[in-house]
Amino acid sequence: MVIILLCFAKIGFSQDAAIQVLSRPQKDRILLRWAVNNPLAWKKANQYGFIIERITISRNENPVIPKEIEILTPNALVPQPLPTWETIAQEDQNAAVIAQALYGDSFSVETMNAMESMIAANEELERRFTFSLLAAEQSFKAALLAGWGFIDTTVRNGEKYAYRITVPLPSDEGLTIREGTIFSGLDFYEELPKPIGLAADFGDQHVLLSWNYDILKKTYNSYYVERSSDNQNFTRLTGSPMYNAQQAKDAKDVALFYSDSIPNDKTYYYRVIGLTSFGEVGPASNSIQGTAKKALNFVPFITSKEIPDANTVILAWDFSEEGNELITGFELRQGKTDEGPFTVVRSNIAPNLRKVTYTGLHRTNYFKIVAMGKAGINSESFTTLIQPEDNEPPQPPVGMTATINTLGVVQLLWQKNSEPDLLGYRIYRANNPEAEFSQITQKEVRNNSFTDTIAINSTNKYIYYKLKAEDLRYNSSGFSKILKIQKPDNTPPSPPVITSYKVQENEVFLSWVASTSDDVTNHLVYRKNLTKSAKVWELVAKMVPEATTYKDAKIKSNHKYVYTIVARDQSGLESSPANPVTIVTEQKAIKKDAIKLNAVANREIRFIKVSWKVTGNEVTTCRLYKSEAGEKLKLYQVFDQKVNTYQDINIEAGSEYQYGLQVLTKGGVPSGIKKINVIY
Repeated sequence: MVIILLCFAKIGFSQDAAIQVLSRPQKDRILLRWAVNNPLAWKKANQYGFIIERITISRNENPVIPKEIEILTPNALVPQPLPTWETIAQEDQNAAVIAQALYGDSFSVETMNAMESMIAANEELERRFTFSLLAAEQSFKAALLAGWGFIDTTVRNGEKYAYRITVPLPSDEGLTIREGTIFSGLDFYEELPKPIGLAADFGDQHVLLSWNYDILKKTYNSYYVERSSDNQNFTRLTGSPMYNAQQAKDAKDVALFYSDSIPNDKTYYYRVIGLTSFGEVGPASNSIQGTAKKALNFVPFITSKEIPDANTVILAWDFSEEGNELITGFELRQGKTDEGPFTVVRSNIAPNLRKVTYTGLHRTNYFKIVAMGKAGINSESFTTLIQPEDNEPPQPPVGMTATINTLGVVQLLWQKNSEPDLLGYRIYRANNPEAEFSQITQKEVRNNSFTDTIAINSTNKYIYYKLKAEDLRYNSSGFSKILKIQKPDNTPPSPPVITSYKVQENEVFLSWVASTSDDVTNHLVYRKNLTKSAKVWELVAKMVPEATTYKDAKIKSNHKYVYTIVARDQSGLESSPANPVTIVTEQKAIKKDAIKLNAVANREIRFIKVSWKVTGNEVTTCRLYKSEAGEKLKLYQVFDQKVNTYQDINIEAGSEYQYGLQVLTKGGVPSGIKKINVIY
């Protein structure tokens, strides 16, 4: 059961105190309704009253700057004195409830058992608060007397307003009530809609009406129900509006229900009318009509069944003789499952008959007898299963596929058999297609899928499956085709073994014994340059499984390298690295022919200019040798690689000199001496 409290439904006793506001624009006025959402704050607000401010936001779609602010209540709105309530309380029970909540010495709701059963509040303040809010929802006149509503008749077309409602609490109260605001204007006026979704279920001397509350819950908070016998003159059935709604199990929407007792065989019309929180009565819904009919309280019961041959059945049933005059006859209905759908296979069976013969059986049949009521109300027997003798097995399953993950979980899937009497499937597995398959299902599998778990680390690379179909008579089909599944490879290949290496100038030759695993796809050669500061492994070659040698020509002289080899298999798994080998490449000397040496005598300025050029970028030092004719060369000057000229002034006229140049590489390896003679 759900209590409908319009927009103030989320009332709590521990939440922050605040004012919640509703507005309803009409053609020439704006109606306001508000409520405080906390019992203690409600009591204080009634004591100090409410102030209403209206802020004009726009006029004819143009913003009003600065905004116009007007106080509509110079004196705070408080509940009217008790004598003012006496007349309306005699006519309006909701007004009486509010008056009792505001001014009663004690608050008793013994005459309101329906509400009391819905509200679990024990303390008196909470009862006053809750019942007064519920009553105000049903009576806008009473809400105005209580100071919880206001009618603004000074509004203008083309203007839009923001209303702000506050409680002028003294600071020493120690309580804060947040203001309530709402946006409104005459331009927002809309005609009240008709209630929709009215439905009726006519039974024996009664009808159950229902309609969707959620669709118009922002418009209507309660409803009247009306009935007519001519669809013209309607009588109101509910003395007070209905506001109790129910939500059926598993239903998304909240519905309102009303049950009415009526005589059978007479047509009645029903409609509902909605009421707003502002006391407005909306237009009536479209009417719905129907007729109550005497219920057929007798049910057929199948008592026996005979199957004289594979295509025929004889059914007998019980049905009270008193019910014969209430029915036009019986129908025999047949289905392939207990839940149908069912097809009428025999109709117009006389009301006094209790047996029928039918030819046209399937492998599996479900039958029921239906008594056809004269008033259009039928009654059905329970279904009964008929299966003629069946020695025909199902067809072997087809279309089996499978997936397997690295944990050994196998997911099998196949096409579902079409036999109506199919019971399920039996699953078989083997490690060798030539060996006997073992059944891995203790009972039949009802679905066309199965999950199995196998050992991944066993020696066999493949797993094999096949299955059978089985019907309700336990007839088994032949085996399906065998499905071969490759098991995931979690075992890395064995590592290769480096057997020898040879270092020549600018080249390294490696030899190894290949991995013994038969699923190897590559041997990966890695190199690390220990001469560099960043010592990282670099993939230098991806070799086919049969390769056992590799020549590395992309090396430098006088460098230190480490090599290793890794095997990779079809699953992308890699072996542990082969034991690495460390090599040092040979020191590379610069040949004498790579040195160009020149010497030119300048007799005017008295010097000999010696210049040179060396092919190659590994030179670190240049040694200049000198001798006079016929003597051995002696080391004369030493330069770094950046110097390539020298002016020799240590000379005498008429002398012959010999110069020689030798260069050293980074490893200190000397080249041959390039020589040149010059006469000064």
